Amino acid sequence: MRRRARLRLAQVLTELLSPSPLIAVLLVHVAVATDPTWWWSSSISVAFLAVLPWTITLMLVRRGAATDLHVRHRDQRHLVYALALGSMLLGMALLLFLPTTSDVRLAAAVGILTLLIVMAVNTRLKISVHAVLAALAGLVIPAGLPGAGWWVLGAAGWLLVCWSRLTLRRHSALEVISGSLLGGVAGWAFLAMAPQYPG
Repeated sequence: MRRRARLRLAQVLTELLSPSPLIAVLLVHVAVATDPTWWWSSSISVAFLAVLPWTITLMLVRRGAATDLHVRHRDQRHLVYALALGSMLLGMALLLFLPTTSDVRLAAAVGILTLLIVMAVNTRLKISVHAVLAALAGLVIPAGLPGAGWWVLGAAGWLLVCWSRLTLRRHSALEVISGSLLGGVAGWAFLAMAPQYPG
C-alpha cells in the first residue's frame, strides 16, 4: 500500500513539475520581471518554447512514434528534440522582432542552447530533462523574488522532481545528477548575463 501511494505521488509530481509547465512558468516570470509589455513576449515564448513542443510530442505519441509524453526511450528522443528545436528557433526569431527586453530573449536563447546540449548528451546518456528544468527554474525564479522562502521552495521542487524520476525508475542517479548539473549551469549563466533580471 505504501509503495502504491509513493508511486502515485511520484507520478503526480512528475506530471505537475514536468518540463513544459516549468518552462512556461519560467518564461512568464522573466517577462513579468523585466518587460512592461510582458503579455506579448511571454505569449510568444510560451507558445513556441513550451506549448508547441508539448503538442508535437503528444502528436508523436498518438501516431506511435513515441511511447509517452516524457519519451522514456532514448532512441525516440532525437525526433522529438529536433522538432522541438525547430519550434524554439522560430519562437526566438519572432522574439528578435518583438519589442521586448534582452532578458526575455536571453531566457529563450539559454533554453535553446540547453536543448542543444541535451541533444548532444542524449547520444550517450538519457539525461533527465525533468531534472534540467527543475534545477534551472529552482535557481532562476527565486533569484527574482524577495525572501529566503522562495529559495526553499525552489530547492524543494527540484528535490521532489529528482525523487519522482528515481522512484518511477525513469532515470538512473547519474542521469538525474547530470540533468541537475546542466540545469544549474544554465540557470547560473542566465543570472550572470541578464542585464535587468533580477532587478
